[in-house]
Amino acid sequence: MKFLSSYRELFSLPKFGASLLAAVAGKLKPGIFSLALLLGVAHYRGLGQAAIVVSVSALAGATLPLRGRLMDRHGYTRGMGPALVAYLFALTVLVLNESAHGPFAATLVVAFVAGVSAPPIQIVTRLMWQEMTTGSLRTTILSLDTMLADLGFIVGPTVAAFLVVVVAPWAGLAASALLGTIATLLLLTRRVPHPHRPPQSAEGHWLGPLRNGVLRRIMAAAMSFFLAVRAIELAFPAWAQQHGAPLMSGVLLSCMSVGSVAGGLTLGALPARWSAKATLPVTLAVLCAGSLLVAAASFAWTVFLVVAGALMGLALGPSFVALWSTAGELTPANMAAETLSWISSFMALGGAVGAAIGSVVAEALGPGAVLVLAAAFLAIASVLAHRAIRARAVASDQVSESIPISV
Repeated sequence: MKFLSSYRELFSLPKFGASLLAAVAGKLKPGIFSLALLLGVAHYRGLGQAAIVVSVSALAGATLPLRGRLMDRHGYTRGMGPALVAYLFALTVLVLNESAHGPFAATLVVAFVAGVSAPPIQIVTRLMWQEMTTGSLRTTILSLDTMLADLGFIVGPTVAAFLVVVVAPWAGLAASALLGTIATLLLLTRRVPHPHRPPQSAEGHWLGPLRNGVLRRIMAAAMSFFLAVRAIELAFPAWAQQHGAPLMSGVLLSCMSVGSVAGGLTLGALPARWSAKATLPVTLAVLCAGSLLVAAASFAWTVFLVVAGALMGLALGPSFVALWSTAGELTPANMAAETLSWISSFMALGGAVGAAIGSVVAEALGPGAVLVLAAAFLAIASVLAHRAIRARAVASDQVSESIPISV
C-alpha cells in the first residue's frame, strides 16, 4: 500500500529497531515515574506528603534548559552518562530512606536530585530523529514519536499502579530506573551527532536561544498551545461533573486521545505534497476550529460532544508533529538541545497556567467557556507560529541577497 510506504521506509533505516526501542522506553518512563513516586511515598507517609515530594521533583524540570545547554557544549555522552548514574543513585537512596522510615527532608532532597538528574531522553530522541531523517520522512517519524508519547501517558500510569499495588511499593520506581537505563544506553550507543560550538559564536550569549526573536515566538506559540490543551483536558471533566456523569470525563478524554493518535499516524503516512501543507500555523488553526466545534457540541446531545471531541483530536496529534518539526527547522544546530529544552519548559508553564485559568473559568462560566478560551489561545499560537516562520523566511532572503554572485 502506497499509503504506508513512508512507514515501511522508516522501518528499513539502519539501526532503527534500537532507536525505536529507546524511544518507547523513554516515552513510558515519565508516565510511570510520576505515579510510582506518588504511590510509593504515599505507602509510607500518606498522600499529603507524597504530593509534596512529587511537586518538588517536578520543580526540578526548571533546570532542563541548563542541562540542554551543557549537552550542546560538552556532548550528549557527557551530559547523559553522569546524569543516569546520579538518577539511579538518587532513586536508590529514596527507596532505602522510605523503607527505613527516614527523615522526610532526605526524601525531598533525593526526589529533587532525581528530578534534576533524570536523563533528558525525549530531547535527545527528537534530536536523533532529526539526524536520521529529512523531508517527509521526518514528518513520519515525528508522527510515530507523537503516537508513542500518547500511548506512554496512557499505559505508563497503569503499569505503575499495577507494580506498586501488586508487586511492591518500590517496584514502580525500579521500572522507571530500568526504562531510563535502557533508553539512555541505547541512545549513547546510537551516537547522536554532536555539532561542535564555534569558539566565538553569536549564539554564545548567556540568554542562548531566548535572544533569538524567531525562537522566542515559537516558544510563546508552544506555551499558548499547551495552555489550550490543558484547558481542554480540564473542560471535559468539568462538563461530566456538570451533567452528573463522571465516567464521561474518561470517555471524552479517550476519544480525543484516539483522534490524536489517528491524526498523527495519518499525517505520517501521507505523501510529501500533502503532509507539507500541515504546517504549525495550519494545524493550530484547525485545532482552534475544532475547539469551537466542541464548545458548541457541549450544549447539544452527548453523542455530538463525543464525535466532536474525536474530530478535534485529529488535529491535536498533527499539531505536536508540526511543533517539533518547526522547532527542528528553525533551531541552530549548536543550540538544538537547549532550544528543545526551553520549548518543553514553556509548554510545562503553559500547561500549569492553563489548568489554573481553566478551573477558574469552568467554575464561573462553565466548560463551554473554557473551550472558547482554549480556542482563543490556539488562535494566538497560530499567529505567533506564522510570524516566526515568516520572520525566518525574510531573514533567509536577506542573507541570500547579501551573498555576491560570481560570474
